[in-house]
Amino acid sequence: MVVHCDIEFDQNPTGTYYAGQLVSGKIVLKCDKVKEAKAILLKISGSAETLWSERHFSTRRMYYGREDYLSSSTYLMGSEQSKTIIHNCLEDGFCFNKIFPGPKASIAVGVHTYTFACQLPYNCPSSFEGVHGHIRYTVKVVLQRPWKFDNVYNRAFTVLRVTDLNFESPQIRIPSTSEAYKTFCCGPCTTEPLKMELKVPQTGYVPGQNIPVQGIVINNTNMAVSEVKFMLVMLVRYTSNKPHRINVQRVAVSKIKSDSVLRYCTRAMKEELHVPATPPTCIQGSSVIQIVYQIEMYCKMKSLNKTQVVTMPVIIGNVPLANNTRRFNVIDEQPTSSSRDIREVPSDADESKEVGSPPTLDLSTPNMPPPSYEESVHTQRSNINEGEEHTFGPSEFAPLYPVFNISTPSLDQTPLPMGIENKSFSP
Repeated sequence: MVVHCDIEFDQNPTGTYYAGQLVSGKIVLKCDKVKEAKAILLKISGSAETLWSERHFSTRRMYYGREDYLSSSTYLMGSEQSKTIIHNCLEDGFCFNKIFPGPKASIAVGVHTYTFACQLPYNCPSSFEGVHGHIRYTVKVVLQRPWKFDNVYNRAFTVLRVTDLNFESPQIRIPSTSEAYKTFCCGPCTTEPLKMELKVPQTGYVPGQNIPVQGIVINNTNMAVSEVKFMLVMLVRYTSNKPHRINVQRVAVSKIKSDSVLRYCTRAMKEELHVPATPPTCIQGSSVIQIVYQIEMYCKMKSLNKTQVVTMPVIIGNVPLANNTRRFNVIDEQPTSSSRDIREVPSDADESKEVGSPPTLDLSTPNMPPPSYEESVHTQRSNINEGEEHTFGPSEFAPLYPVFNISTPSLDQTPLPMGIENKSFSP
């Protein structure tokens, strides 16, 4: 290869940032011989895209959606004037505009370093790679050559919107329960109800925590429950712009099987669902991709081969609940794969901040170790160079999400009736 391009981030080898932070780094071009190029263009962009197809009778219709959050272009060498247009060219009796490429420049042999910096919007959504779409942020270096194809170098980076559980509804801190009843018809008779109860100590969690779930099955029917299963499910809603269409995908994040329940019997079960690295709940950040979570309890009936479900919505954040009511604000320091130094902002500092400036967040407390950053195993690894020609560098990308090592309160309080299936995600 004549030109080798490295895109590096300052003190952030994994390329993981929080919304509102400054993305800075350097572009290192290494040339083993002279390379002709009109200009070197740096693009930093962030957008959400959705794409899927559905069959309608004998035809298949495509659905596409897009939303932009960040767009920055800078010329590291050369300028936008890469072409010269000559008007009113006359040839064979026809008048037309003729375009000539401008003068060529060259990149000398050796190492060339360029620095860059870009401020992330405070409200941009978290990175996500899914089956029918993605929320993606990239740094792109383009060696423009109007007389030939351009050389393109891409690198994606992770952006995390701060989902602070301490700023959510106080309801997420208290024990909650959800229940459902179901009767079955067996010929002319109707069975007594099957009652299912699902209990959790709180409804706000972060990756790394275990969710203690308690299920109670009161089986007053004459059919056994062959299997009880608990699942943490991610619901992803993809939306297309024109035409408007919604596609909802269910992804099992974590699951565990429990005991069976004989007929005319009652059984209480306690299990723990682990929350792995996963995108945070995202409802307001994007209009084309939204993510929510819910806990589901399944009861599979042995005779009818039917499954009954009770659900409980939960919020997955990336800032855990504190043990007190002190306020926290957005991250000032860039997260790295090893550790981050995030200190609490004094109360008088908030009063001195300018209007419209981003809040700052303190996660580093004596009782809370800093998180690690890991890939999500239940989402996609995507090709960031898909659809582009003459691209170089790594193509596979998966966002990194914070994973904490903290405990969760147990079910030692009387649950309150709370928790309804989020039906707004249904098309």
